[in-house]
Amino acid sequence: MKKKVRSKKSQEVRINSGRLRGRKIVFPDVEGLRPTLGRSREALFNWLRPMLPETTCLDLFAGSGALGMEAASNGASHVTFVEQQRQVADCLRSSLETLDLLDQSTLTVGDGLTVLGQSSEPFDVIFVDPPFAANELLEQTLELIAERKLLGQWLYLEHDQTQKASVEALLTGLELAIHKSTTAGTTSSLLIGHP
Repeated sequence: MKKKVRSKKSQEVRINSGRLRGRKIVFPDVEGLRPTLGRSREALFNWLRPMLPETTCLDLFAGSGALGMEAASNGASHVTFVEQQRQVADCLRSSLETLDLLDQSTLTVGDGLTVLGQSSEPFDVIFVDPPFAANELLEQTLELIAERKLLGQWLYLEHDQTQKASVEALLTGLELAIHKSTTAGTTSSLLIGHP
């Protein structure tokens, strides 16, 4: 029997919890694509799990889709994924199909800021994990979410620790509060809500 060899051009991450626990998500090996670390996802979903059933979620800058798929695995009724890179989005669509999540999700291939600008209904939970080097993108994203009143309950934000002071100042200015936080390596993970 021939052993199946995975292409070096793809990587995988496992879903940590919920009905899809242990299932793999495959994603392409492209520069800048770094799924949320397993221990950060574990902390996040320990915080969110009791509140996730029947929620609507937005996985902005979705990448592998690990955050949104973990939310779906834990009972979210619908997850909207937004990914700009076509190759990454194609792989994400394939994962949604493999995990039988197509009926529970929407995948938009496009710019996250454009999608926010066209959204009018709030999401119960928003996952924001933009490229770490894109400080201006992070600022514009949070400002649009606040301005368009898109945050229903919780916003999860990942950022490099070097951005800590600027992120905290921005959240204060937008009248948003950090309710929980954790750190893994050089990455800070924040659960943000209304004060």
